[in-house]
Amino acid sequence: MEEEGTAGPESSPSSSKGREDGAEEEEEGEEGCGPSGDDGVTSDEEWQPSARGSAAGLTKRGKTERAREKELVSACSEAHHCEECKSFYVDECETHGPPSFIPDSPAPLGAPQRALLTLPPGMMVSRSSIPEAGLGVFNQGETVPVGTHFGPYEGEVTTREEAIESSYSWVLCRKKNQFEYIDAKRDTHSNWMRYVNCARSEEEQNLVAFQHRGRVFYRCLRPILPGQELLLWHEDDYAKELGITWDYLWDKKCNP
Repeated sequence: MEEEGTAGPESSPSSSKGREDGAEEEEEGEEGCGPSGDDGVTSDEEWQPSARGSAAGLTKRGKTERAREKELVSACSEAHHCEECKSFYVDECETHGPPSFIPDSPAPLGAPQRALLTLPPGMMVSRSSIPEAGLGVFNQGETVPVGTHFGPYEGEVTTREEAIESSYSWVLCRKKNQFEYIDAKRDTHSNWMRYVNCARSEEEQNLVAFQHRGRVFYRCLRPILPGQELLLWHEDDYAKELGITWDYLWDKKCNP
């Protein structure tokens, strides 16, 4: 992710920061986020992940258990996804147990270069392997296993207009057709996840971004070996909820 040199405004917007273990409390009054009238198709021309099977064509009474499961996940942002079972769960997978998290290194909010200070042990920021992508995050420790979670993504609440202009922004669905924008442009008020770059192909992707309880997390979908760069794409359902604004944000994130 290309580093930006601006320090930002002196007055700091409210910061979005979650617990390291991913067990943050449910956002008060948060409701399900329905489609906002847009297909949520990304503008990336090199690769777009194939959409998951939908429940289209099934009657209301004849929906499969899988369709109901996806409905629950989409509506509540409550469930986790097990990359090994390919199924959703709320508290823990019946086969593989609760989700595993690699926490950030603690660093005070507002500290100079705080984002770098929050790097988990074994991770480092260096020149990305992607040409003209600026900095990226590399694994210099042990292999990161499938199903490992990072997050939440930290940044400052901002406006839609400012989010669209930043390559460090994510949009969160708070209520149906009501969105919040988180910008990690200032490295004093964000964490290391701002440096993770977008994958250019399905083959090089090893992380998937998803929303859970009003925050953005990254989940490992294939082993990340020592020396490999962490490369990201978003969960299909995440994009479908967010409408055309997501197209602008994702295009900016992948083409800073």
